[in-house]
Amino acid sequence: MPIDYERMLSTEFQRRPSPAIRGLLALESKPDMISFLAGKPNPSGFPFQSISVTLKPDAVMSNDPETNTPTQLVIEGDTLNRVLQYGSSSSDILFSEAIGAIVTAVHGRTRNDGTPAGDFELSVGTGSQDLLSKTSTVLFNPGDTVLLESPMYPGLLPDFTSRGIHVVNIDTDYEGLSATSLASVLENWSTNTKTAHLRFPKALYTVPTGGNPAGTTASADRKREILRLVRTHNVLILEDDPYFYLAFDGLGEDPVSRKRVPSYFALEREESETFGYGYVLRFESFSKILSAGMRVGYVVGPTPIVRAIVAYTASSNIHPSSPDQVIIAQLLKHWGVSGFLQHVDKVATMYKHRRDMFLQSLNATLGGDAPVATWVMPVAGMFFWLKLHLPPTATAPEGDSFKTISEKAIAHDVLVVPGSSFYADGRVTPYARASFSVTPDDQILEGLRRLRKAIEATWKEAGYDTIPPMP
Repeated sequence: MPIDYERMLSTEFQRRPSPAIRGLLALESKPDMISFLAGKPNPSGFPFQSISVTLKPDAVMSNDPETNTPTQLVIEGDTLNRVLQYGSSSSDILFSEAIGAIVTAVHGRTRNDGTPAGDFELSVGTGSQDLLSKTSTVLFNPGDTVLLESPMYPGLLPDFTSRGIHVVNIDTDYEGLSATSLASVLENWSTNTKTAHLRFPKALYTVPTGGNPAGTTASADRKREILRLVRTHNVLILEDDPYFYLAFDGLGEDPVSRKRVPSYFALEREESETFGYGYVLRFESFSKILSAGMRVGYVVGPTPIVRAIVAYTASSNIHPSSPDQVIIAQLLKHWGVSGFLQHVDKVATMYKHRRDMFLQSLNATLGGDAPVATWVMPVAGMFFWLKLHLPPTATAPEGDSFKTISEKAIAHDVLVVPGSSFYADGRVTPYARASFSVTPDDQILEGLRRLRKAIEATWKEAGYDTIPPMP
């Protein structure tokens, strides 16, 4: 049974009128059309003649072979005039073309390929967080339900809780989202006392690669299980995948030909004759691989939902920065898909080195003969999810990392994120998230030593002269 997208869209979105002027802008390109339509600023008032970006000397394809000088990306002339003006709410045409080539090469999906069932739409956002927030508004009514992997990236929680959207947690394991837990929740929805009173969920949110905070990565087989479940139950997947290109397995092989774990969006091609397409909204970001400050991300997915996101953009922030989109588009054109994949593998190699260095320091401080924490080594991303060995209390049989961090770690001048921040119910937990992305190399070992001292101080305050062995 195909998804009823009209039912999926929120009442708030359906009541939201479309901007009258932006609906007519396309007519300005009609030959001989005289337009008094839009309140566009006159470009003669723009003081910019060109925008130029120079690649780092060690960047992929950073040297112009003809002049032996650093490669410069220049926006000027008609292109500059266009991107300095109001633009499309969906994406700049150059950006759309560049992303389309990557989506085809990496995920095996092509827009407008003559197969309507497999077609999809693309929209750019001010980072993927912007698009996720808009998606929340476009999809969910107060009282609707969303499924969240637990622990989860907490950036969307304010959107859900402030609008009265119910959250149901799905357990995770070493591969992230648990298919067994998801199946149990969906198949027993109407009989489980925790869910029987709730509306059936519209969507499942997951970070499948290098998950934030747990650092877990779903295998292809795990994704197939989960995709089959959501297709069977007509639930959308919100695939938030900012760490997709920061996967460490296979690094060192040819970046273009090496196998990567396929995305949910790519896996929709499988069993499409049975289930069809249109169950996956895939969110990607350039924040982790090009620049966080440029704030450029994009979503691909079923046309009715993505067009709703575009319509919401048109009546909110109009469109993200066109110059930033075109800088990225020119870089991707310069690199081509091959150069882009070389670049992201280079970035992933840097993070793998940092992970290995952090792991060595973990073993030397929190591990060893008297360990005070356990962890699973991440195979992607930039996080370790640490289970701290803490004294039990009446309300926290495994200890409370929030108390240890807020009272002891800060006093010892070290910061990690308490695990309770990553659970929708704010539960007491012994877990903490440690990022290995930017801490200076010469501070990692000392920082983890300080964290150990904070754990030791917690035990001492609880009345223990020595820390008992971990169970």
